Amino acid sequence: MDIGGKKGRRRSNPKKDASIFSKITFWYTVDLFRKGFKRELEEDDLYEVLPEFESCSLGDRIEHEWNQQKHRSNAMFVVLLKMFGPYYCILSLNMFFHIIFHVVQPMIVSKLVFLYAPSRKEVNKTNIYLYSALLILLLVTDVVCRENFFFLTENLIIKIRTAFCTLVYRKLLKLPGSRLRHVFFGNITNLITRDINAFDQFFINFSYGWSGFVIIIITCCNMYQNIGFPTIIVMSVAGLLISAQVLAGVWIVSLKQASCKKTDKRIAILQEVLSNMRSTKFYVWEKYVDDKLTTLRKKETNLYLKVVIVLFSSVVSGIAASNITFCLVLMMYNWFAQQLSAETIYFITGAFINLCFSFSVAAPYSMFNGAQVIAAVKRMQTLVQQLETHNESPKIFETLNPKIELKNVTVAVENRVIFDDVSFDTDKGLTLVTGAATSGKSILLMTLLKEIEISKGELIVEGRMSYAPQEPWLFPSTIKQNIIFGSEYNPKRYRDVIKACDLQYDFDLLEDGDSTVVADRGINLSKGQQSRINIARAIYKNSDIYLLDDCLSSLDPLVARFIFTTCILKFLRNKIVFLVSHNTNLMPYATKVLKLSNGCVESNENTCIQKVDDLEQISISKGKICYNNNEPGNGDYGISDEKTLLAAETAKRVYGENKNTGSVSFQIYKQFVNLGGGKFLLIIFGFFLLTQLSLSVKENLVRDWANLEDEILETNNSSASSSHYVTLLQERNVLKFKFVLAVTVLCATTMIRATTLFVFCRSVSIKLHNKMLKNILNASMRFFDTTFIGNMVNRFSKDLANIDENIPIPIHHLTAIIFESAGNLVIIASTNVRLLIPIFLLFISFALLRYIYVKTGRPLKRLDASTKSPLVGYLNATLEGLVSVKVFQAEKVLKEEFEKYHNVYNSASFLHAACLKAFVFASDLCVSIFVTIVVFQFAIFNEGVLPADFGLAVSQAFIMGTTLYFGLYKGVEIETQMTSVERAIEYTTVKNEPKTGLEIKDWPKRADVEYENVSLSVDNSKTCVLRNINFSIKSPGKIGIVGRTGAGKSSIISALFRLYEFDGKIVIDGIDIKTLSLSFLRTRISVIPQDPILFDSSLRDNIDPGQKHTDEVIWNVLETVKLKESLETLNVNIKEMNLTCGQKQLICLARVLVSNNKILVLDEMIENVDFETENLISNVINKHFSSCTVIKIAHKLKFVMDCDKVLVLDKGEIVEYDSPKSLLQDKTGLFYKMVHSTNLP
Repeated sequence: MDIGGKKGRRRSNPKKDASIFSKITFWYTVDLFRKGFKRELEEDDLYEVLPEFESCSLGDRIEHEWNQQKHRSNAMFVVLLKMFGPYYCILSLNMFFHIIFHVVQPMIVSKLVFLYAPSRKEVNKTNIYLYSALLILLLVTDVVCRENFFFLTENLIIKIRTAFCTLVYRKLLKLPGSRLRHVFFGNITNLITRDINAFDQFFINFSYGWSGFVIIIITCCNMYQNIGFPTIIVMSVAGLLISAQVLAGVWIVSLKQASCKKTDKRIAILQEVLSNMRSTKFYVWEKYVDDKLTTLRKKETNLYLKVVIVLFSSVVSGIAASNITFCLVLMMYNWFAQQLSAETIYFITGAFINLCFSFSVAAPYSMFNGAQVIAAVKRMQTLVQQLETHNESPKIFETLNPKIELKNVTVAVENRVIFDDVSFDTDKGLTLVTGAATSGKSILLMTLLKEIEISKGELIVEGRMSYAPQEPWLFPSTIKQNIIFGSEYNPKRYRDVIKACDLQYDFDLLEDGDSTVVADRGINLSKGQQSRINIARAIYKNSDIYLLDDCLSSLDPLVARFIFTTCILKFLRNKIVFLVSHNTNLMPYATKVLKLSNGCVESNENTCIQKVDDLEQISISKGKICYNNNEPGNGDYGISDEKTLLAAETAKRVYGENKNTGSVSFQIYKQFVNLGGGKFLLIIFGFFLLTQLSLSVKENLVRDWANLEDEILETNNSSASSSHYVTLLQERNVLKFKFVLAVTVLCATTMIRATTLFVFCRSVSIKLHNKMLKNILNASMRFFDTTFIGNMVNRFSKDLANIDENIPIPIHHLTAIIFESAGNLVIIASTNVRLLIPIFLLFISFALLRYIYVKTGRPLKRLDASTKSPLVGYLNATLEGLVSVKVFQAEKVLKEEFEKYHNVYNSASFLHAACLKAFVFASDLCVSIFVTIVVFQFAIFNEGVLPADFGLAVSQAFIMGTTLYFGLYKGVEIETQMTSVERAIEYTTVKNEPKTGLEIKDWPKRADVEYENVSLSVDNSKTCVLRNINFSIKSPGKIGIVGRTGAGKSSIISALFRLYEFDGKIVIDGIDIKTLSLSFLRTRISVIPQDPILFDSSLRDNIDPGQKHTDEVIWNVLETVKLKESLETLNVNIKEMNLTCGQKQLICLARVLVSNNKILVLDEMIENVDFETENLISNVINKHFSSCTVIKIAHKLKFVMDCDKVLVLDKGEIVEYDSPKSLLQDKTGLFYKMVHSTNLP
């Protein structure tokens, strides 16, 4: 993603210099609407972020406040209140206009009804016009104040979200490496993509909640003044109802927290699987992962359904309470006052419209959102407290005499002593660190870096430090930035470093050279290239002390020797260098050797150091490895890997997504309906229709009741017969019964329609998740090679959260509004047919406004979603390389980069909010005009107007105008939120691996393997990573595959597992593997990869995820790999075991022992293990796979010396294939030179 925009600095936001009028009317958005109307908006159309939303300043503020309040039990609540509470209180002054309008409106309407009363012989037009004008003036004032208030609260939400995300990222940058294992990526991802969205509707609903509470109090006082004692019923019901809704809110908090825990776990597992998709396919774990995540998803949605049921129970109770209380108040008034008029009824009706809104909408939704916010803030506080550290960054001592000294140091990790009373010191020169698995080699380096605290003793480190980790870590930026990494750019030193690490030839092959952007997890670079870039980063920094954690093991012998000679022995010759390595051939060149064993460090001085001149000189020029006899090798060493070929394309779109354009297609809506159950939707609509019919009947009964009361009053005051009066009273009783019946049906159908609709949407969400998951798990490796993990996780987190929470409620509201508007239309038309004209004009204006808005709002919503993915990715990348970030003191660089990404996201969010509010504001003005027409139509044409008809028409005009505007708003909201459905459905159409194929019983029996003219290219590229590969393996037999970094060794295995499509044939026991089912093929081949993959689950699940074997079998294989003694149970979580790299490889070995296949692939599995583990692995393989076909890929050439044949690859071609003995006899051969370079006998 181009943070700055393709054309450089972004344009200034027009709001910055807008006038007051432009700001309150949102006129400054007109240019953006004009541009969006002409073409699809792109990221470059986003404006510069406004100063008030800048991530840096908000991060500084919240960090300061957190440091002040972090010791409180409710620290995060206090921080948010202190930062944003005063501002919200000032904004809330706008809501008082809203309160005044809703309190005064029923009084004005009742006065107007009184002016139309038949008892008044003459209509006072002046008063009618004055009251009508006052009503409209209040309405317009309410629109201006309300919409600006809600817009400013949305700005407040952006600030809260930005402040929290920035605080989390800053805390991550300070986290000690020893505490990384306690940080769960899924938890962080959910907080910044789902939980933080709890604030989205909170301020709107909370404002309606507290203002509704004020309206209830004022309305009750006003009612008491006008109707007296019956108001006591209202006050009693209000007290009980609010208490019940508070309890419902507490319940929602607990349900929401439980749901979030399930979500955290699901996202954590998903991220882990997506990061290791290659191994997932090797082991055919797709079904296991699918079942596990599907189960978690179902539990998660079940909990959220309970939340919705509690919410709508509150809504229904509010509807029932307000309507039944309305009926009781009228009856009580009859009993006490004995007289009811249309004026009184419509005064009470107007008051109860406000009360019903407060009871059934404001209170339940404010409690619902309040509960969500409370749950979110608690989780926010828990996370920030977990990330809190009291350790300050190690101080850097500028010194002419750098040194490292340990005095009686003891180090313990997870209550296990690693070093006990260790003492040593070191000066300039190479210190080689060796030792067995679990001896603590990497922990020693972490201790020197002060990432792990010492239990006792004294650690003295004087001098600046650099560090290269065992696992290469690159962050999403250019290769050049990865090397410079926050240091000052020195062109000469940079050139020297590139030369020492021999990266120039790689840069020449990449389209953008060292400006190539490193993709997610470095997928566009080979493992060797990643390692050399990491080494280059370490040595570019002009430090005194260099800590290199076994970073040569992933390089082929020739390149490793070149790096060791040029970088370590020459470039760093006057520095303190700690090199972790299992290569004993390096010992003669070390000043000191530290051998770690059983908590002790044995320090041996080397009194006879071999000079670098004693090594055979190697130079690498233009991709050719040359010896001192100037005889070149046969080709480049790091180019022809499938990952390198992805560089040009992937680098350009490291954070980019294939963003859809135009409207959300009808097919998306159709798929949404089909996923929910199609015909089931008709039943739901039936309940919506019944609800509206009961509501319309209720409204008409109120009008009939008002007219009847006027007739009763007139009859009572006249000399009419008593029988007629009795008849009218009986009609009143019948009306009361009908009213109660209508309210009962209304409440029942409201609850049923809400529940059924949410069950429908839950079904959509579950099925969509399951289809996405199944499709992604079965996607081709090409998809994972070119897709950023943050984008994938964002769709399973943020987009699914929208589908769960931000689509069902708007759909419910919109559907209800459609039916309600139809009912209102009939009611208004029944009072005055002429009102159909303004209704039609209102519909036209709304349709026009919607058409204009969606052309701008939809792409802005897509940009809002797509600009959030980098935040997830940057968090993940930082977690993976946190130690490197701290050692190189690059926190500031990464912090600034993260803040830039967040500013782009804020710009998209602000513009989306501003354009949406401009649309809402215009819609509100249309509603005001419509109400004005209705009110003045009665004022102008006032002859024969019944007061009940006027009261009904005006009240329904307010309701209809508001509902139409609200419905239009919800319709637009649904369309913008449906982009999440669109993005999710896009992942259900990702190209999958072929499913069909043969499954042959007891295959393979011998496991003879033959490659026939196999060629492999990536994405139909003309450049092949394998070219006409032909060789065969007779079972039982072992072959070794060797070659320089990027020669195509891993591609041989990729073809065997059919991870990529290839030309030619691979035949096993006479069967072309292309004719076999993929899952069947892969389950018949065992593999142990270079990077041991273990998932956050039990040990048993990691060895036998399909539960196909008994515990006894599992214990037997653990005993075989020497892990049984240290275990008490198979159900221990893998993360609690604190395993070394070697132990992880042994667990992978246990997997293949359980599977007991005839073909075994070892993909550089011993490169990072110690001698003892290496010997154990070799012995187990020789003993248990002696009758199998074994394929070994290795950089350590001694690992292939016991093979029947060795296949030597270069540039994707076979250059040698014979027995090791025969190959060593050819002194001109590449294998001989590779062996000779490693000093092997």
